[in-house]
Amino acid sequence: MTRPERTIAAPAPDPRQALVVGTLWSVGMRWGIKGMGLVSTLVLARILTPGDYGVVAMAMLVVGLAEVLIDFGAGTTLLREPNVDRAFIDSAWTLGVIQGLIVAALLGLAAPLAGEYFKEPRVVPVIWAIAPVIALASMGNIGITLARKQLNFALEFRYALVAKLIGVLVTVVAAWLLRDFRALVIGVASGYVSGMLLSYWMHPYRPRWCTSRFGAMWNFSKWLLIGGIGQFAIRKIDEVAAGRLGSAAQFGAYTIGADIGQLVTAEIGPPINRTLLPTLSSMHEDIERMRLATLKVLGVVATVVTPLGIGLALVAPVATQVLLGAKWGSATPFVAIFAVVGAVRVLSGPLWTLLLVLGHSRLQASNVWIEFAIFAVAAVVLVPTFDFVGLAYARLISAVAIGAIYLVTGHLIAQLSYAAIAQVLWRPFVGVGLMALVLPLFADADRLPLLQLALLVAIGAVLYTGWIVASWWLVGRPDGIERMVVERLGLRGRPLND
Repeated sequence: MTRPERTIAAPAPDPRQALVVGTLWSVGMRWGIKGMGLVSTLVLARILTPGDYGVVAMAMLVVGLAEVLIDFGAGTTLLREPNVDRAFIDSAWTLGVIQGLIVAALLGLAAPLAGEYFKEPRVVPVIWAIAPVIALASMGNIGITLARKQLNFALEFRYALVAKLIGVLVTVVAAWLLRDFRALVIGVASGYVSGMLLSYWMHPYRPRWCTSRFGAMWNFSKWLLIGGIGQFAIRKIDEVAAGRLGSAAQFGAYTIGADIGQLVTAEIGPPINRTLLPTLSSMHEDIERMRLATLKVLGVVATVVTPLGIGLALVAPVATQVLLGAKWGSATPFVAIFAVVGAVRVLSGPLWTLLLVLGHSRLQASNVWIEFAIFAVAAVVLVPTFDFVGLAYARLISAVAIGAIYLVTGHLIAQLSYAAIAQVLWRPFVGVGLMALVLPLFADADRLPLLQLALLVAIGAVLYTGWIVASWWLVGRPDGIERMVVERLGLRGRPLND
């Protein structure tokens, strides 16, 4: 008689505490990673050229397309299931390995076609160099995902930071020695390989080949696959078009401008939403608690992300000069536009996560393709007149439109009231409006760029923070990020009575 596989249940700590602690770990992880990446970019931008970045960005665009076409969503399916056994976990790992092998094969075949499309022959060997590394990385330990499911965000923090540090050091050293795009390729490869090795070193789980749960996983993951393809289409189709429209240097300015523009918001919102998924999953039997948690996270995201995104857009010219140097001036409009795009997109994250946990993966897939259609129409209208900038504006229009759609679907399906959503959004929105009115008054082209940037950031921070604190006090000091910060600053144990 065989013993049944032991069910591995997700732990049940206090969801609010888990959400706060997990968010702090995730934000720390993302900021640590992005901080190292930013330092790397600041160094590399002064060694390499926009053309070097453009070649590797073209190659990674093809890599991303291949990965999303064969993304079965095994990790997300594992996170969503409240209780899983060994067979389910191993099936998820096996599916990931199969996915990696298929992606590597597709890249090997697609590399010459990519070189033809982008009119850039250097793209071909870059893709061929990355393909086998992706196959190797797919065999990494799924224990890292399992730790996240068990709300062990500290381990994920250490894993991600060490892997990133290795990649950054390798890239900078290679750039110093080689002085061209090959350094970036070596850096990408080192990131994949170090991540795979570290996953086994840091987590004791040892996966084994298993296919017994493929059928059960496919019922949910097929919609993630369709939605993932749509997500890639809407997020990268502008780069696909940009790579065909211009040179590698122009493409490099576009992609780096987009990366810098979304730098801050991409490292605040996603960690919060990343923590929200397993937390909401632990509340799967209490829809009211899920709604309240989603609204609280939406309030935190809006309060933190909105001023960062809009603020960067307001100081984009001087920020681009300080961060990248004078030769990257062509990236300035993309920094400004994508800063707003990033903020708008992150604001939709909590609503997207709630619908996903409630099982509406098919609706998610539909919304993604709706966003793609909106972008396509806007691009057709704007690109003939505005060229590369038109692509960026099309991204902004589609992001705003899909954000509005998520508000509506969140109201209709999850019963999130518009009044409750407005209650957590109006104060941050008014705050960034004040920043937009005041900051241009302090613009001074004759001031040193670094000094000018520091002054504008300081004024914006003081103005926005002052408004948020004052308005929070005036509306009755509701529970939210403000209360948490006040308590952390020394009022713990002294209740904030209304």
